[in-house]
Amino acid sequence: MPLAPPISPEHQKWVDLADRLSREKVAPRAETVDREGRFPHENYRDLAGAGLLALMVPKSHGGIGADSLTYVTVLSKIARGCASTGLTFNMHSAIVDFMQQLASPAQQARYFGEVVEKGAIFSSITSEPGSSFRDKLALRTSIRRDGAGYRLAGKKHFCSLSTGATYYFTWSLLEGARGLSDGLLNVMVPSGREGIEILDDWDTLGMRGTASNSIHFHDVRVEPEEVIGAPGSILGKDMSIWSLGYTAVYIGIAEAAYEFCVDYAKRTKFHGMDKTLAHVDRVQRQIGEMSMLLENARRAAEKLGMLRGNLGRQELTFILNQAKYLATEAAKELAEQGIRLCGGRGLSRSLPIERHLRDAMAGVVMPPANDRCLETVGKIALGLEAKTLEFQ
Repeated sequence: MPLAPPISPEHQKWVDLADRLSREKVAPRAETVDREGRFPHENYRDLAGAGLLALMVPKSHGGIGADSLTYVTVLSKIARGCASTGLTFNMHSAIVDFMQQLASPAQQARYFGEVVEKGAIFSSITSEPGSSFRDKLALRTSIRRDGAGYRLAGKKHFCSLSTGATYYFTWSLLEGARGLSDGLLNVMVPSGREGIEILDDWDTLGMRGTASNSIHFHDVRVEPEEVIGAPGSILGKDMSIWSLGYTAVYIGIAEAAYEFCVDYAKRTKFHGMDKTLAHVDRVQRQIGEMSMLLENARRAAEKLGMLRGNLGRQELTFILNQAKYLATEAAKELAEQGIRLCGGRGLSRSLPIERHLRDAMAGVVMPPANDRCLETVGKIALGLEAKTLEFQ
């Protein structure tokens, strides 16, 4: 049994709730969500009903006010049940975190209140076609002044929660600005606003339930009170919750793959065998190796959760990239090992292990991509400056 770091009794009840909800409600729906490639609305209704959508909302606004370690632990439980639900939950929670850093008190009261009282869901809409977080991110989406408000125009892709969010948090370049420092503008736009077009183009190998369709903003009206922070204010802010959450999601996938393999070995006995696969030496070695891979990734995620907020920028970047790399590689390796354990039947959709592998594959390219993680860790180890996210 893994030895987890201590979580306060106040927060442990939320971990236990997430674990129970994941096993009883979220996991049984995962195969259907994946097969249909649709957003898991029913899971979000359950998360809202349980109060978990407000996990990162401060207590002063009626939320749970979870610390980073509790967040990692809760999110891994959700993702173990359904990877798409876990990944999109991280997007929602990341915007809650950004709002704490950027939004005015009145904006926080408004938007956080909607999460707590109405189950509002936030989506992070930042990626653009022809650009990549792997290198330097270039912005082509523009926003121009229009009277007291603004008009937003352009196309975003990989827009997770496109069909499930209440609000889209997006950034764009203010027309006439000299650069990002005076032109990168963040806005919170209601998802039903006129001029927003969702393109039904998300048909992927894994993470099929994230509804990460492209979105086209056709001269969309933005009201003054929907601008979050001053231009350029997000630059230099702590955006580590993105990668912290990605790490937790792929820990969840790794745990799901490991649990499946242990259960499969315990209950499977082929014709001519006196005992189950659990008594076969090679299977015991395989499970032992999987256990160690999982525990190594868990420790990195827990270290990140405990130390986030208490480290300098380079130290945080170092362990953040380590943890993301270890978690995603562990998820992929454990799922691959599960396929080998099952043999040909592991490819069947009647078993969840093939879904775990498909979902795990997304992790190696999600920002920061794993090759970028290695470069970043290597640079810092060599005493060089490194960043997880860079803009042109």
